[in-house]
Amino acid sequence: MPLRLSKSQVNAYVLHKQHLAPRSRGRDVASIVREVGPIRGRPAIIAYVSLWSRIEGFRREQLDWALYGERTVARFPCMHAQLYIMSSKDLPAYHRVTNAILQPGSKTLVGDLLAQAPAYVGPDRLRRDQIVQRVLEVVSTRGPCTVAELSELLPALNTPIPHDPYDPQFGQATLGARLIPALCAQGLLVRARPRGSWRSDLYTYASLSSWLPQTDLEDVTAEEALRHVVLAYVSAFGPVTVGDVSHWLGDVKRRQVVATLMALGGSLTRLQIHGAPGQYFMLKDQVDDLLDYGLDERTACLLPPRDSYPMAYSRTSRFLPVQFRERIFDRAGDTLGTIWADGCVVGVWWLQTRDERIRARLFEPLDPEAMALVAEEAHHLARFFAFSSPDVGIGLYADEGGEGDRAPALDPLVHPWLERFSPRF
Repeated sequence: MPLRLSKSQVNAYVLHKQHLAPRSRGRDVASIVREVGPIRGRPAIIAYVSLWSRIEGFRREQLDWALYGERTVARFPCMHAQLYIMSSKDLPAYHRVTNAILQPGSKTLVGDLLAQAPAYVGPDRLRRDQIVQRVLEVVSTRGPCTVAELSELLPALNTPIPHDPYDPQFGQATLGARLIPALCAQGLLVRARPRGSWRSDLYTYASLSSWLPQTDLEDVTAEEALRHVVLAYVSAFGPVTVGDVSHWLGDVKRRQVVATLMALGGSLTRLQIHGAPGQYFMLKDQVDDLLDYGLDERTACLLPPRDSYPMAYSRTSRFLPVQFRERIFDRAGDTLGTIWADGCVVGVWWLQTRDERIRARLFEPLDPEAMALVAEEAHHLARFFAFSSPDVGIGLYADEGGEGDRAPALDPLVHPWLERFSPRF
């Protein structure tokens, strides 16, 4: 008979594994990224807030050093073709899983982009089949460059091409703006240090072979890569269902997921969660830790939009009441900034950096202790952003089309009024 657990017990333990509980906060960026799974890397601000939530006393320089100094982590497109920050050691496996299946498509994308340009492009009449090699030569000799810098050195990249060759209403882009990210997906380039501040998404690009010379994308077979990635996912987010694994990986066929879980059967155990239908899996060597993990600590945290934890599951009812799901997920399936209390999503938050504002809206009133913890986290976040005069406003979520209730004035940190919901960075 499978082990049967309560939602609260599972929620508390996964929060602990995600380094989101106070006593489980980490200190090292590379180890945190490996243990909690790849974290979303774009917009750039998201990764910093994700790590601030998980590392005690986190400083922005820690991520910068891991990305650009030690290079123990790297930005790379993987699941659902989105940009993630992952361990450099794991990059070959994630590339093989999310691009071994997509790799022919990414190569076709590069070919299709080049096919939309004339046979000879630019003032120097460069043949289009020479462009990729010339890009690699430039970044290898001059170091990381932005798309604009590459386009100055290789005017052929300024060639206009349609966003959609089958629908001209979408307008045009330059060949460089489309080609350079496609070369990242193919594993030839990698995003390096951005130009501008730590919030900037104006990336420079380097050749993967020079930026991470010890990384060989062919160093793992497709089967080994899928086992590695699935095992890492279950370790970080388990208990999970087959549907959760498929949801996380995106384009991997469900039958491949099932076959991989069967191959990993000796490392996994089945269990059930009370009130959450379906069959769940987790690592056998984590079961004792889960059963021994205490529930004696109140927790609150603020996770940024698109944080991996709430987006890692196909079903979120374990930690998010069904009636509130549409309030945190947008049409693209990305989450807004989420407020967590005792392992559950209890509201949304957003940032207005120019006005030094943090706005939080709770779905339902919280008890005073939980409210105080949420307010404390919001003020910690304001200090992380170095706001000189932070304006932290916490209230109740205003129902669509209605004025909503007034926010309870529990203490001076809580605004006595409500804003309409406008949750965007």
